[in-house]
Amino acid sequence: MFNKLSNILQHAVEALAPDTPIHEDFVYHWKSVTNFYIENTDDKTPKGHYTAMSALFSHHVTDCNIPSHLKQMVQLLLQEEEQRDAGDTGPCMEYLLQHKILETLYTLGKADCPPGMKQQVLVFFKHILGRVKQPLLPHINVHRPVAKLVQICGEVRAGPTETEEVQFLCTVCARLKREPHLIHFFLSNCGAGGNTIQPSQNAASASSSSAADHSQKTDTKNERNDLVDSLLNLSKSEDSRVAVKACEGLLLLVSMPYQAARATVEDTQLCPLLTSRLTSLFTSMPASLDPSDVESLTVKWGLDSHGYAYGDVGNFTGKRSVVSFLSWFDYCDTLIMEAHQSCGDYIARSISTNFFRTTLIGPIMQADEKAALTTTAILTKLLTMVRSKQLLREVIDFIIPPTPTDDDQVAGGEETKQVDNKLLLRLFERCDHISDEISIVTLRLFETLLSKSNQIPLQRLVIDYLRKRGYHAKNPGNIVVQAESEELEWDLEPGLDQQASRKSSMTEQLPLSELKDGDSDSPKMMIQRAVHSFLSVLPDSAKSSQVQDDDSGYDSYLREAHRSYKDICNLCKDFEWPDVKSLKSETPERCPVVSEYDEGPFLTMLFGKISRLLSQPYAVNLVVTSIASRLTLLPHPNTHELFADPLTPLRPKARSLFTVIQLLAEQVIQRIVHVNNFKSKLITARRNLTGLSDDESTPARSKGFHGSSGPGSMTSQMSDTNDHKTFLEGAIVLEEFCKELAAIAFVKHHSDATSSSSDNSAPSL
Repeated sequence: MFNKLSNILQHAVEALAPDTPIHEDFVYHWKSVTNFYIENTDDKTPKGHYTAMSALFSHHVTDCNIPSHLKQMVQLLLQEEEQRDAGDTGPCMEYLLQHKILETLYTLGKADCPPGMKQQVLVFFKHILGRVKQPLLPHINVHRPVAKLVQICGEVRAGPTETEEVQFLCTVCARLKREPHLIHFFLSNCGAGGNTIQPSQNAASASSSSAADHSQKTDTKNERNDLVDSLLNLSKSEDSRVAVKACEGLLLLVSMPYQAARATVEDTQLCPLLTSRLTSLFTSMPASLDPSDVESLTVKWGLDSHGYAYGDVGNFTGKRSVVSFLSWFDYCDTLIMEAHQSCGDYIARSISTNFFRTTLIGPIMQADEKAALTTTAILTKLLTMVRSKQLLREVIDFIIPPTPTDDDQVAGGEETKQVDNKLLLRLFERCDHISDEISIVTLRLFETLLSKSNQIPLQRLVIDYLRKRGYHAKNPGNIVVQAESEELEWDLEPGLDQQASRKSSMTEQLPLSELKDGDSDSPKMMIQRAVHSFLSVLPDSAKSSQVQDDDSGYDSYLREAHRSYKDICNLCKDFEWPDVKSLKSETPERCPVVSEYDEGPFLTMLFGKISRLLSQPYAVNLVVTSIASRLTLLPHPNTHELFADPLTPLRPKARSLFTVIQLLAEQVIQRIVHVNNFKSKLITARRNLTGLSDDESTPARSKGFHGSSGPGSMTSQMSDTNDHKTFLEGAIVLEEFCKELAAIAFVKHHSDATSSSSDNSAPSL
């Protein structure tokens, strides 16, 4: 009470007294701070000394005038700076530097004497570095106490000064952002015995040339950045505001110019600390998770506002640990995006080496189905979340390693490459796993890979096997030496004869008026023939809805195909792919010779899954057709020829998407005769999939089958329908898939024809 009264009287006297010079006022406030310690420790006898120290620690700093004096000192420094020209040091600042005020305050703050003094010292340092515009850090009496104060930040978990500590550290980072050459003041070398060797006190030697900086990088493991250590410690705070602020400080450090950022990223323990925390968070997650729970999470590192209320439908066991892991991964990804490109590459390689290839590879390769399911779902989620190009490239190389013929080889030993190859082969095997759940989550991993804005997955999985057009019937390698003749002839096996007959039959099925409109090779006829091929591959007797019906959905597929093709073209515009029109200018006879066509393991797996649509669960078929539709939409000439053009002549034993669908249609026709009342059962199965009852207006789950007239007959039909459920659902998926492919073919061929006509009508230069 007495201290507060004296403080009020002091302010009153200052208001009534005549103005004193700023310098004298500054000295007065500093001496008032030091006099407090002199008065409370001025006893020569040991007993009196201990009594005085006990009294000093018994009072909180807010019970005395120290906070107000320190605040006045900051105000006087700012007032002096405003009154002087830029770069001119006033007497108050000279007094602060010459009398080592910051060094004294650091000592008092470290001792926290009286209690709460550390908090006041942190606030004072923050204001000095954040509000004073003069370049203070080059002064030895500034950067040395600041570096010491940085070291004691984050030492105590859940300490009372966490907020002030992180604010002070972020202020230092912001100051270094403006003066990046001063980062070396906060680097220290650890000797063999673990002792910390402080950086040189000479400012000139600290800001040495880049050649000298490179020579100091000889032993990076023994060098540390105190700012990085303190910020990483505070990023583990239970207070989310403190943790986010600490992460923002690290973002400021890595976003500096290359030389300063390299001193933070490559010359310190930042990357090992990032990956070790990523590993610890990953291992803390439950061993078994539902893939749908993982997929439903939306996580951002700075917006961890997920509710964990009891009874929440979004809760699941281990949700908090999964969110913590995904949040930290998203932060690492953000760190790579904000860092200098070379430093971002370094962080991405560190995460790939020390997390993906060390920690994640074990569970995902296990034979345990639960571990494989959970890890594959987590990997798919990470692939969905990643935004930085560097980390995306590392994840892609982890899943799909570069082949020895790739120009973009990655650094690594043979053992690492063998593990990576085993992972890819294991993923291909799991696409046909006995567990449908594992098959679905693995297929979704490949679907996510193909949807990223990077051409490497498409290149390595699909395009590299199609580039030479070895699938085409007119490829120079598609010849056979006849035993009875010395001439070389095209090997027109029955497969090619069937394709030729199908092509002619499709032309014959078109209306005569359409054939008379122009040449059969005109763009208009090509569009009509391609669309008609997909729509007529299934007979009307095997369709649950006719093309002329309003519920066929073909119009909606057209709108969706137009939107999807536009989005994919925008996504692939930087891929430097040849235009689809280039197929017309390059004849197959001039392509490289391919004696034995290999469609690659991915297309082998995909065509195999499509060929089993009638015997696979509905959920598996949806993912398979989604992948095939995306490949059909790609604006690449080879994928267009093999997926979107049903008229492409193929060599023997080569498959296209249309030929696989033709074989499926034949299976449907053969199995129809074995299903009694097939048409009505197919319509019932369609209504069940769309959630509609008999009147196609009331949801089946709300009305129920037993609520209609004739419950006995309906129950019998329902039981018979369930016996053929997989086949009926597969036939419906095939029907809808053909509509979707027809819409895609129309959009792509129409876009090609439109662009060709516009190019021909353009005036030549």
